Amino acid sequence: MTGRMRTAMADRERLKTAAMLEAMSRRSGRRRWDRVYIPVAVLWAVLAAVPSLYVGRPVPFVVGSIAVSDVCSRVEFTWRDAGDETAAVRNVEARYARRYDEEPLASWLSPVLEPVSRLLTGAAATDDFAEVERIAAELKIAASDDELREIWRGAVVARNDPYHYLVRPLKEVLERDVFAMGVIDSSRADLERGRTIQIIRGDASHTALVGGEHGPVTAAQMGAILDDRLSARYSLWIPAEFKTAVADLVERRLTPTLVYDGRGSDAELARLCAQLLADVQTVRKNDVLVSRGDVITLARMAKLRAEERVFRETAGWRPALIRFIGNLILFLALALVFVVYFKIISENTGHARVKLYLSGTVLCLAQIFFGYWLVAMGLPGTLLPAGLVAGVAALGMNGRIAIFLTALSSLTGLILFEGRPDLMVGYLAGGWFFVSNSVPVRRRVLLLLMSLLSGLAGSAAFVAWNLARGDMMELLTLGDGWRGVVDEGTSPLVAVVALIANWLVCGVLILLFLPWIERFFGVTTRIHLQDLASQEHPLLKRLIVEAPGTYHHSTIVSTLAEAGAEAIGGDGLRARIGGFFHDIGKLVKPEYFTENESGFSRHDNLSPHMSALVIINHVKDGAEIARDYRLPASVVDMILQHHGTGMMRFFYHKAQTQAPPGTEVVRDPFIYPGPKPQTPETAVLMLADAVEAAVRSLDDPSPQHLRDLIARLARERLLDRQFEESGLTMSQLARVEEVFFRLLASMYHTRVKYPDGTGTKAGRKR
Repeated sequence: MTGRMRTAMADRERLKTAAMLEAMSRRSGRRRWDRVYIPVAVLWAVLAAVPSLYVGRPVPFVVGSIAVSDVCSRVEFTWRDAGDETAAVRNVEARYARRYDEEPLASWLSPVLEPVSRLLTGAAATDDFAEVERIAAELKIAASDDELREIWRGAVVARNDPYHYLVRPLKEVLERDVFAMGVIDSSRADLERGRTIQIIRGDASHTALVGGEHGPVTAAQMGAILDDRLSARYSLWIPAEFKTAVADLVERRLTPTLVYDGRGSDAELARLCAQLLADVQTVRKNDVLVSRGDVITLARMAKLRAEERVFRETAGWRPALIRFIGNLILFLALALVFVVYFKIISENTGHARVKLYLSGTVLCLAQIFFGYWLVAMGLPGTLLPAGLVAGVAALGMNGRIAIFLTALSSLTGLILFEGRPDLMVGYLAGGWFFVSNSVPVRRRVLLLLMSLLSGLAGSAAFVAWNLARGDMMELLTLGDGWRGVVDEGTSPLVAVVALIANWLVCGVLILLFLPWIERFFGVTTRIHLQDLASQEHPLLKRLIVEAPGTYHHSTIVSTLAEAGAEAIGGDGLRARIGGFFHDIGKLVKPEYFTENESGFSRHDNLSPHMSALVIINHVKDGAEIARDYRLPASVVDMILQHHGTGMMRFFYHKAQTQAPPGTEVVRDPFIYPGPKPQTPETAVLMLADAVEAAVRSLDDPSPQHLRDLIARLARERLLDRQFEESGLTMSQLARVEEVFFRLLASMYHTRVKYPDGTGTKAGRKR
């Protein structure tokens, strides 16, 4: 049996096996349709509807919209408005009289009056000024010599009865005037100036105005009052200097008669605030919550949500059950539509299809749960992270599934927020914009920019819908709108800014989880590919040092593969990365490959079979190295497929030459294990690898020789059926050949010959 017959039989066996596997996959797919997809859809709908039993209905308004009718309360509830509470508390604090305990007269008067009275009586009884100074020092009375002399001179005048003329008038002034007005600490007086305080005396109390005509004053202010009162009380024949000196002396000894009761004041203030807030916060049934024509502010929105929460708590189980049944039907309809659509559009089979389906359902379910949390917390629907579903689907799944999941997540938002089409339009516009434009993005900062633009697109659609309804008219006056955002939060820009910020946060999260998204779905984003395109990659650095010839070869192959892939509308970046890494397996034994040889070939001392084994192993070794360096699966596939199931003709013919006459050489040891290229980009890489290696063997790389060589190599692989699984068409192959010819002709052009034979570079042929 000839080798060609054996090859034909092997091809027939492969086709038969492929047909059997496809039939098994179809039967398995039908079983999964019944056993996986439908039960998961029902379970998904139940889980999506269950939280509606515990979470109230959302308020059908958006901040900045205008109420078209009065909205009345259905129940009586306690409303806590931070703004109203603050205003009420400030009002109470402004009018509240703090509590001050009044010292008992006896305990206050004795430390002030007793030392002064002893000084006065002692000064009246002596003719020696030194005795007066001794008495003042003994009683620890702070006074200057001049003050003591004035006191001594005045006291001597009343020597016959100092108590009657000197002490009793002072005692009466302290009791009837000073104590009656009240002495307050200077720091408390500054704090209470102009305010009324409450003075507690035993079980009785009265109020007084600090700083008023009859209100309490500080000890410093009491000096002038003492001087005036003592001048009126003392006899006319007592010197005025004596009266002033006594007034100054007593002023320095005065202590506050009023002591601040901080604990009692705080308790009383708290009681008054609680009593006031109880009246302010109570909303009774049928009270108007929002009047017709009112703009829905953040405060009014919070009040409406509080009413809804209390109504749900008091309504019983029947309304919640009815809402659950309605949501269950709606979610079940969406789930079944997703199943049917997914089965139609999904290009994957087997476990890959089930994986994508389950991932999509989990993403949407997570978004639904987050939406219920937004409703429960009273947060705006523009914070629903629909961008996460769109982003993960766009980067981890194919475009059609991503578009449908974006629509599905928008419809779930419509259900959660009970008929808010403006939200759905915002979700759809932003999601579809991201899905349509994020996949080709190569840099992380551009992905963030795409998230921002998606937020702008969604917010534009959201605003346009509300403007068409006549809401959000405040947006037409941006100055007032921004003032509302800063001051009272009444502007519709709050919802718009929330939507844009939501998309930015989603973009940041997608970037953070991008490596896990790629690993889970087995995809390679263009951002990752762009990172691999850097010459700083460790593998490329190893190639430069350990296998410089292979590095140079890989660089040219990457250039050819990128240009060829772009010529057929393929992914040029993916082809370029494949060209960089397709021969990294040669790092294991670089010296056994022609481009790295240094003057002699190691294959001269090896048998053809051993040489073929070494060469073939670079494919398997390359895949293992790529996995060790965590290269994407798509790059590993290109490494495994870039030789397909082609034959090493050189060593096969060498083996035939060395074999005894009449002996047939088995072909299998000289055939690469494959598989054949599965994508057009890998097929282009295969041809670029072969062309670049073959061009090096040309003695005369003239344009005609290059064109013939490229055509012959393409024809050989076409006849060897290496391109049959890649999807590469004949017209595309012709375009690839033309691109290769133009690039190689420019690389291997001839140069001008010079008479002196030095080969000095002077120019190029044109």
